[in-house]
Amino acid sequence: MIKFYSKAWLDEMARRMETDPRFLADGKKLNGTFVFRVYDGPDGKDRRTQWTFKQGKAIEWKYEDHPSPWQALREEPFSANFVSRTTMTYDKAARLNRGEITVQRALSSPDYKIEGNMSLVMAMMKSFQAWNLVASEIPVEYDFTAEDQPQSDPPQAPPPPDQAGSTNAG
Repeated sequence: MIKFYSKAWLDEMARRMETDPRFLADGKKLNGTFVFRVYDGPDGKDRRTQWTFKQGKAIEWKYEDHPSPWQALREEPFSANFVSRTTMTYDKAARLNRGEITVQRALSSPDYKIEGNMSLVMAMMKSFQAWNLVASEIPVEYDFTAEDQPQSDPPQAPPPPDQAGSTNAG
């Protein structure tokens, strides 16, 4: 089974977004780069994912992880190149993905934060909901150890905030 918040999960999400009729209809407003920082996974790792969309099509996605606490990630300044950057614990991400809490409830928590152009984020809310629906329908394993997890992309430091380097990880 695919591990939650793994490279395989991202790749599966990207594959499904290409064909999911709900996402194709409602995801069209997604434009730009979105970063997610997820701390303290069950395997002892912090994760960073980065998605770039053009008119609702995922044109690039990246996955990185490092042992927790990944200080470079945790101290990385926000970049104006991102539409938004969301930071949360792995537990919070899992609860959101399982539908146990809403984004609105998560926002009132100290372990969930969104940075960026909030007016753009709000304008894309229907697209985010379609994206989240695709993610939540992927069967995943939430509790796993480092020994269980498949190899990911080689860990790298996050790119400097003023660079928009690109590689297609999919």
